[in-house]
Amino acid sequence: MAAKKSTPKKATQFDYDAVKTTNRRRKPTERLRAEHVILPDSKRKKLLSTVQDQIRNASTAAWMVRRHLDYVSKFKLQFRTGNEQLDDLVNRIFKWHAQPRNFDVAERFGREEMFRMFELEKVASGDAAMIKTNELKLQAIESDLIAYPSGGTLPKEISNDVDRDTGVVMDPAKPGRIAQFCICNRGKEGIAVNFDHLEEAENVIFDAYYTRFSSQVRGVSPLSTAINSIQDVYEGVDFNLAKAKVHALFGIALMRDYAGGSTDQEEVYEWGGASGITQGLTESADGAPTSDAGTKQIESSLQEMKPNEMLMVDMDTKGRIDTIESKTPSAEFKDFTEFVIRLSMLALDIPYSSFNSATSSFSSMIADQNMYEVSCKWKREKNQWKRHEYSDWLLSSIWNDESSEWPLRQVAQAAGINRLRELQSLVEWVPAGFPWLQKLQEVQGDIKAISVGLDNPIDACKRRGGDFFINIQKTADAYNYAESLGVPLMIGEPGQASIAAVESEGNNAP
Repeated sequence: MAAKKSTPKKATQFDYDAVKTTNRRRKPTERLRAEHVILPDSKRKKLLSTVQDQIRNASTAAWMVRRHLDYVSKFKLQFRTGNEQLDDLVNRIFKWHAQPRNFDVAERFGREEMFRMFELEKVASGDAAMIKTNELKLQAIESDLIAYPSGGTLPKEISNDVDRDTGVVMDPAKPGRIAQFCICNRGKEGIAVNFDHLEEAENVIFDAYYTRFSSQVRGVSPLSTAINSIQDVYEGVDFNLAKAKVHALFGIALMRDYAGGSTDQEEVYEWGGASGITQGLTESADGAPTSDAGTKQIESSLQEMKPNEMLMVDMDTKGRIDTIESKTPSAEFKDFTEFVIRLSMLALDIPYSSFNSATSSFSSMIADQNMYEVSCKWKREKNQWKRHEYSDWLLSSIWNDESSEWPLRQVAQAAGINRLRELQSLVEWVPAGFPWLQKLQEVQGDIKAISVGLDNPIDACKRRGGDFFINIQKTADAYNYAESLGVPLMIGEPGQASIAAVESEGNNAP
């Protein structure tokens, strides 16, 4: 018996399907370049303009950005050394400097609003800057004002150093580091981007949203992945509203059946005087039809519709009235719009339960909040570093200014802090934290975690944007004030006895 001939197996090919060109999907891209080459200045301006336009007009985009800012840009200052005089002085310095007239060159924004706008500019445009001035104030610089000037004159000695796509001067000694920023202004009309000056990088608080590891100089808006979808939703809703308005204008349809007439004029006779238009034969003066084609129009008027009066419509026996029902927007459109909004919110990692919590249970909202907390952490850290850069600059300026009204160096040295760096490291910027969803259950969870050593009161307070030490101090103040007025004050469940009362009762027992 002859042996069965085996079919040779095809050799295994080790490859990535993502690099294969097929008819089922778009051809893989082959552009591996620096980000400013893929997104040069001309295209970058289009992206910035489109994103800002959608934030300006589309409620979805504006809400997404505001929600992002609420969780990412809010911080509280905490400074504690144990020395009451030093702690009080530093906190008073930052409280004083937080006022608009002391913080902003334009005297419009206080510290918290300025840093919120700083994050807003980063989200909308990819990056933003604030210049430190000699007056201990910050000057806001929008992203597109860091650019190679399109108008005015540029000094010859720097025209070759400023990159045309990024608007910065790179440091040749440190690859990837920005040495100077080319700062522009919009002129009196607010249109042109004219050269203003070159600013040293150490005088600028600059931050950006990066998508590349080392070759990216300027940031790219995280909304770039969703802005087309947001614009489609905005236009789709607008078009459907226009369609619904057209339907509303034609609310009643008059239906008639004119199948009996053989000629146009016979049809007219069967109408019984109702209005209509016929095309074809016309009749002469004696009533005989003529051969030339023409138009016959019968006129009548509809009764005016008044809400407080009965409407009477005189129709022939074959007529009927139907109301035009508008199916706009359709259920399919609403479902698809909801799906597109979900995809758009992914650009900022915002959970959909924040937009519509009607279908979410409490446990799922807690899970969404925890996941959002994780996604927000690195964005908050970016802003924390910029807050530290700001606080380091403020303390350094006051520390080294012998004519300053704030005796910072003297008070710090009296408290045993002789180095500026040591003082700066004690400043802590704590995120504002998440609001309570169900306070009772969440507090009970914190109590149990603290009781078994999985948490502590200080960190539990920080997660909510509070300060444990301030809470304890205020509680002591409340107790002392109540005691001075002879008012019993007790924290605990209703009906619970205080520890002092229990101990006193035990000591008096026989």
